[in-house]
Amino acid sequence: MRVSRLLAAAAVAGAVLCTPSLARGDIFVSPFLGVKFKGGGNQLDLDVEDGAQRVSSSVGISGVLVMDAGPGVEIDIAHQSRFFECKCGTQIVSRSGVTTLSGNLLLALPISITRESLRPYAVAGLGWMHAAANDPIGFNPVNNDYLGLTLGVGAVGFLTDVVGLRFDLRYLKSVSSSDTSTVSNDLARLKFWRATVGVVFR
Repeated sequence: MRVSRLLAAAAVAGAVLCTPSLARGDIFVSPFLGVKFKGGGNQLDLDVEDGAQRVSSSVGISGVLVMDAGPGVEIDIAHQSRFFECKCGTQIVSRSGVTTLSGNLLLALPISITRESLRPYAVAGLGWMHAAANDPIGFNPVNNDYLGLTLGVGAVGFLTDVVGLRFDLRYLKSVSSSDTSTVSNDLARLKFWRATVGVVFR
């Protein structure tokens, strides 16, 4: 049932994007930097503090096709480094990170409303999430894959005809996994927020 709903949504989005009256739009690429914060999951936290909760860096790139009338699609790839590492003096996790790759539907305000000002948008989609973490003695390595949900909002504004800025806030959460938590023996879970600023190139 879930697969059929996703296929139906994709078919509707494709029909909208192929409608001649909505065919005019923008294609742009946006490399970005930002932070991950308020992360969490159900893996064993070897550090005294919850490293997943703390702020750490995020870097990535997005490719976007958005119509003048508002609908669009996006491919987004990002890496959140030091995801499970804390700043405490007894740091045990020696290396960690979360990589995400998602395909999203995007809905922006029509260009007829925003004109040349900032153009707000919302995104939602599904994709792949991979979490990895190691400690010096290999006691509790993490190497999990998830189906991830992305929900977010943002805005794009152009400084020239070809260069602009993008501001973005997203919530990423696992919705399924074939891996098992080392704590509860349930399916592994992961979630976090991501705030980024990017340069946009038409």
